[in-house]
Parts: sequence; C-alpha cells; structure tokens
Amino acid sequence: MDARQNLLRFAADRGESLTSLSCKIGRNVAYLQQFVTRGSPRRLPEEERRMLAITLNVDERLLGARDPWTPAP
Repeated sequence: MDARQNLLRFAADRGESLTSLSCKIGRNVAYLQQFVTRGSPRRLPEEERRMLAITLNVDERLLGARDPWTPAP
C-alpha cells in the first residue's frame, strides 16, 4: 500500500477525517484531501508527516518516510 492509501485507512480506523487531521497539522481543511485525491503535494513534508504519524500512532515510513540511512559495517 502507498502512503495515501495508508493515510485513508489509518484515519478511518481511528474515526478521524482528513479535514480534522489537516487542521491538527496546521494546514487548511482541504490539504490532506488534495494529497490523497490529487496527489498534491507529491510527498508530505517531513514535519507534517511526523506530526501525522504521532497523531495516528503509526510508523512514519507507512506515510512515506524513507528508511533511515545507515553506514555499512
């Protein structure tokens, strides 16, 4: 599943609307709806993604964060 589908599922599982989540991360009411339906923005900015992950209590990577880089042993 991709970040958009995950966001929809996590919001629904917790009884949250995309509108309420948009407001919780300090964006306009249509922000996450546009992210899901129009693909704008392409990726959620790091700070917003982190706030959503905390609010929804999910791993940030499920919302589009890349795996952290670790040096080879």
